[in-house]
Amino acid sequence: MENKVLKVELISWREMHVTLQCNASLTYFHFELLKDGDKPMGVRLFDVHPISNGYLLKYRIDDFFELGHDYLLVSRDFNVAHLDVSKAVDFDGFDEGFTYTGKDLGATYFYDRTDFALWAPLANDVYLKYFENGERKLVKMRRSDKGVYRYSLEGDRDGTLYSYIVYLNGANFEVIDPYAKSANTNCKLGAVINLNKIWVDSFMDFLPPLRNYVDATIYELNVRDFTIHPNSNIEHKGKFKGLVEPERVTRGNNPAGIDYIEKLGVSHVQLLPVQKIATIDEENPDKTYNWGYDPYHYFVLEGSYSTNPEDPYSRIFEFKKLVREFHKRGIRVNLDVVYNHVYKVETSILNKITPYYFFRHDKDYKFSNHSYCGNDIASERPMARKLIIDSLMFILKTYGVDGFRFDLMGLLDATTMNEIARVTKEYKKEIMLYGEGWHMMDVASDGSKMANMDNADILPDYAFFNDRYRNIARGSGGNAKLDDNGYLLMNNDHFEDFKYIYQGSTVSYTLPMLFNSLNQSLNYVECHDNATLYDAIEHSTKDDEKEILQRIKLINKSLILSFGIPFIHAGQEIGLSKRGEHNTYNMGDKYNWFNYDVLDERYELSLSFANYIKQRKDIPYFKITSPSELDSLISYKQVDDSMFIYLSGEHYKDSFIIAINPSKNTIYYDFNVEVEQFIKKDKTSQKIYTKNAMIFPVSCKTFKY
Repeated sequence: MENKVLKVELISWREMHVTLQCNASLTYFHFELLKDGDKPMGVRLFDVHPISNGYLLKYRIDDFFELGHDYLLVSRDFNVAHLDVSKAVDFDGFDEGFTYTGKDLGATYFYDRTDFALWAPLANDVYLKYFENGERKLVKMRRSDKGVYRYSLEGDRDGTLYSYIVYLNGANFEVIDPYAKSANTNCKLGAVINLNKIWVDSFMDFLPPLRNYVDATIYELNVRDFTIHPNSNIEHKGKFKGLVEPERVTRGNNPAGIDYIEKLGVSHVQLLPVQKIATIDEENPDKTYNWGYDPYHYFVLEGSYSTNPEDPYSRIFEFKKLVREFHKRGIRVNLDVVYNHVYKVETSILNKITPYYFFRHDKDYKFSNHSYCGNDIASERPMARKLIIDSLMFILKTYGVDGFRFDLMGLLDATTMNEIARVTKEYKKEIMLYGEGWHMMDVASDGSKMANMDNADILPDYAFFNDRYRNIARGSGGNAKLDDNGYLLMNNDHFEDFKYIYQGSTVSYTLPMLFNSLNQSLNYVECHDNATLYDAIEHSTKDDEKEILQRIKLINKSLILSFGIPFIHAGQEIGLSKRGEHNTYNMGDKYNWFNYDVLDERYELSLSFANYIKQRKDIPYFKITSPSELDSLISYKQVDDSMFIYLSGEHYKDSFIIAINPSKNTIYYDFNVEVEQFIKKDKTSQKIYTKNAMIFPVSCKTFKY
């Protein structure tokens, strides 16, 4: 058997382990640990353990151990091996010694030089690779405090492409700068960006005030999905530019793209991820369709949405103009951001630069996967928290966006999320912050609480996707469970539960209170995940298309006229289908596109939907954020299987009855019995409603029944 050193690991600042493959009869071991190849380190063997086909040797390190050097284990009888220092990220004092708080990571452009800075505390050396007049050049960077490597490149380096070569644990890794502001195709190389020349007026003054989250109506869409369908004359299909092309129409001459969104009257669009996506080949996006919940880079935008992904400036300018065009129409732009996991830790640039630091792992250094989508980011670690906040602030300041939706927010720690809220709201008071607050783990690796709905009381600046609303109003709609119908799909067992969700789950009624403010309840019945509303209704009711579309109108109107924040997935308003599929994240255009043929067929549904939003804006009660105030103004009455919701208060000019009838029966009710004293003109003795939610405004200061 060949004598071989299999592994040399630093276990603590004062201990290293050596794993040997050798003959079991070997009893004498003589190893030296050399710093940078020629400086002996004092080490003492204190324990020997026989293992299969060899031994595990444990050594004390007597000399002061310092990161940033190459340590070699040498012996007459064994091969030379490099000391693996990866586990040092978990040693006592690491965070205190290596947390960097400066604001200059990445490439900082000046007209006469560019300063490069990379945080790589474990690395032995780092080299800057850059291109000058097409020629590849390589320079060694200088290690400075806190494990930051630096180099200042003289001259005007605007647009220069570059990467880092990190020498660590005896191996070289070429990586893009995790703080690069843009890149060439597929993020092969970062690009030096002159931020002074990318200014574009974001037309913030065109936006109406947003005093509270409940003033918002959010419309979720994917850049490619909303523009790729052949039935429109959008020119730049699948691109940032295509989404905001003006005066685009369908074959039926109905508005498409941004014109269509504007006519709906929503206050916000929420874009599915636009940060660089790991599994999309920017040269072949038609063959690598993906929604983007597998982030590769947090600062660089996805190049497949650009008309020229090789040009680092193209994606920047085109996205800035996208935001500007929505703002010009009074619509804010929120971004869906994915900071909770990566698709594969093995391909992560962060793990190549600083192994184990940015990802949660157990005591055996096995990476966790609580998202079931990939490996979990350790948001609680100081430099991970810094990376998240720095990238969010860059996007906020550079592109002028208006909010962030945090994917699987329950995997991020509450301390990080509250710090995000503090710094973003200092910069933009009217920013929206919300996310998926599912309970996916109890505490982070440092013991801090997580940003899930159970902890909503310590996250007052965040709204949460309220799955109780979806489950009670429509039905659970899970991956394999579509038969659990909600109240609006004729399950009257949920009659009382509907009152609970109608008030944004802010009262302890049939279920415990979830939220302390109506600003925290994001109400939805459909999103990009799981079955569409149309498919859920078709599966659950077996109704024909006419009846399904009538019920879609009922559910959409009930959603818009519920307390909290209405959230709508693009196509929900006209009953788009995914052909019964639940998870279409990589299934391509025909399952995911916004079908403009269907819009032409059902354009009346979109007009009705726009009217629901207008009605919501016209009813002042929906601006209420206080649960106790709402509870004092609202009351309910059951008529057969329908629900009458009464809104009345002495400080409001009008009172309202919102009547919801989810059954298939027409209900007749004499409203004069209750409202005759308040109606001064039209005293029609009877109102008829069926399969729809109807509003009855009453001109009075009080309403009792």
